[in-house]
Amino acid sequence: MKKLYKLLIFGLFPLLLLSDEEASMPYSYWDFHPLHIGGNMIRIGGAPVESGDSGHLYFRKNNAYVNLLVPITRHSYLFPRIEFNNFTLDWNQNPKFKETHFYYAQFGLMFFTTELDNWRWILRADYNLDLEHFGHPAEYGLFSLLVWGKYELHKKWHYHVGVLGSVGLEGARVYPIIGIDFAPNKRWMFEAIFPITYSIQYKLDKNWHFSIKGRPLKKRFRVGSHEPQPRSVFNYSTIGTEFNIHYEQFLWLEIEVYAGYDFGGNFYIKNQFGRNGLYTEVGGAPYAGASLDYGF
Repeated sequence: MKKLYKLLIFGLFPLLLLSDEEASMPYSYWDFHPLHIGGNMIRIGGAPVESGDSGHLYFRKNNAYVNLLVPITRHSYLFPRIEFNNFTLDWNQNPKFKETHFYYAQFGLMFFTTELDNWRWILRADYNLDLEHFGHPAEYGLFSLLVWGKYELHKKWHYHVGVLGSVGLEGARVYPIIGIDFAPNKRWMFEAIFPITYSIQYKLDKNWHFSIKGRPLKKRFRVGSHEPQPRSVFNYSTIGTEFNIHYEQFLWLEIEVYAGYDFGGNFYIKNQFGRNGLYTEVGGAPYAGASLDYGF
């Protein structure tokens, strides 16, 4: 799963905050900007591949999406979502495949609820499929699932539990979600939630937020059949730290820019059956990115 994923969650919508008297007022569905479009990009510089003199690995990704808020009750919502993604993974000494540009669609459905006292639950399912091999979902598809609960211990403290997993491309992964967040006042927020997000956030005002974040990055994919090792499966996994600037007009507009240093991680390539892996470490490199979300 992405990235994990950075998940794009809007938070508690104004409907959740309305009193019974306010809820009876003639609000339109479109007052809450339910249709969102957006995109993001990230660029990681050339990271040394630490396996002798094995060159450098470059990673770039672009994404465009559309999603929709579908109310079920005042406290529960569905978010259908479609994404179109392309990324470049270019290791200039790659002995297994020469392909460097990859394209896929992601179809997602998220359920968000605060029906249970003191709990916020998110259930999300995603299916990724290579756009160049759309007719072969068994070989080129990846299914992922997120179940994430947040419990209010105190107005300033929450703990997080859940599970994150994926299956496909000759492999399966399951990770527990465990963590805590702490907001000592209205301006500061500290988060440490494995394996999703790690951050120290400062809220300047209702629009501007500044933070230092950890950004996990994971990408798993399969190459085509016309390669030195046909239909190879590869996995790229790193983590970086960044300075992040975030501007928001609630439910209407979000703009985010960030820059930092990726500390590297691991990279492997396996054959089409998920065996005979070539494993290597990837070193550090600077990175930068930006995102935009606009609600109608």
